[in-house]
Amino acid sequence: MADDVGELIERLALWRTGDGGYDEVSLRERAIVALQERGPEVVPVLVDRLDALLADHAAHLERVAAVTAVWDAWYEEGDALVDEHGVGKVFELERYRTVPSDSLPQREPRDEHYQDPYDLKQGLVEALRRIGDDRAAPVYGRALRDRACIHYAATALRGTHLDGAVPALLDAAASIEPDDMAFPEVLRTLEHYGATTAQVRARFEAESGPQARVSLMHVMRKLPGDGSGRPADEEIADALVFLAMSRSATDRYGALRELKTLGTLDALPGDAADAHGSWDAAPGGAVMEAPPPAEAIHAAIVLAAHGDPPGHDGELRRRLRHMAEDAPAAARAVTAVLAREPRAPDAELELALRLALRLHPDRVAEHLPLLRALHGLTSYPPGRAGALRALRRDGMLFVLMLHEDPVLREEARAVFEDVAEPADRERFAEYEALRMGTWGRLVRRFRRH
Repeated sequence: MADDVGELIERLALWRTGDGGYDEVSLRERAIVALQERGPEVVPVLVDRLDALLADHAAHLERVAAVTAVWDAWYEEGDALVDEHGVGKVFELERYRTVPSDSLPQREPRDEHYQDPYDLKQGLVEALRRIGDDRAAPVYGRALRDRACIHYAATALRGTHLDGAVPALLDAAASIEPDDMAFPEVLRTLEHYGATTAQVRARFEAESGPQARVSLMHVMRKLPGDGSGRPADEEIADALVFLAMSRSATDRYGALRELKTLGTLDALPGDAADAHGSWDAAPGGAVMEAPPPAEAIHAAIVLAAHGDPPGHDGELRRRLRHMAEDAPAAARAVTAVLAREPRAPDAELELALRLALRLHPDRVAEHLPLLRALHGLTSYPPGRAGALRALRRDGMLFVLMLHEDPVLREEARAVFEDVAEPADRERFAEYEALRMGTWGRLVRRFRRH
């Protein structure tokens, strides 16, 4: 009997059918029918197997998270040291590190090649639901912590009763995105258990994770009621700005769409376009892939400079560094902070100046206001050191000093004369000789033709 049940359990992972047409029954379906025929005695066996799989997956995630946390701290420290000591000294930074590179942990082999048995976990939940034994209710609550099982567990909970189901369901809702296929099932089950806006509001206020706050806001919007106690839209604006800096095009698009709906992005000073012009201007399907507009990047700089979102500001800074390197609108966002009058708070200036070091030199020519803002900060004590570091870095002024536009060229040379030290003049002479040499002449001839 035990061997037979064990074989049937393994078949619960096989939900696909072959090529026999729509009427073909999967091995999972046949296994569930066979387990139903065996009666309630199989329920403890199924619960124990599901619990073991849930615990194993949770332990895997915990081990991976511990390793990832150390690597994240190492990268964060490395980025800060590069900003402080210069990009050209990457290999000299080890002596400054508090997290030595040779001490970085590696994933265990079992985690490196781990494969989540999500098919089997989902099959076990579905089998228990179909058998319909209330003894399975507690394991449904535990399964809500496993992202792969949320849809099945939330559905199963509507056929039984579990004390404490609402907090478990709210945790599940917070762990997924509103467009996840499991989200409607969680919402239906919350309604089934009579969840109130006050309960969701309490969970929302205790949550600092940006994605979780957005998801919980969506729960409150969709729960029946008169709307009293629901947060104002502005209460998730910070979370949406964080998500808008995601490297995932899907996450970025969804967050920008909601920010646009809320109308919380203000056009930057001197910008002729509306607050979303650079995003809306993307053609057709390119909107999904478009980088965030300068207004969103500017909002993210202000947010991260003041330590927000709480507990996630370090990650937001990492995302901003990627935006500075990759997003064309980043220079305009940085300029908006540096050129603000009255002066931006020191924390915002410091972050914007660090990001200025990462802007791609080839794009600087499009942003004469950035050059002027940096030059203006050289006479402002809190920003002087950072502005000089940005102006003197390789590529910033040099590109503009040899630019074809005479206005750009002359203004860049005037700034250079004001801030350059002897070593800077030597580096520029070498750079100019290289650009104006044989290779430079060939490049210019190619461009003319």
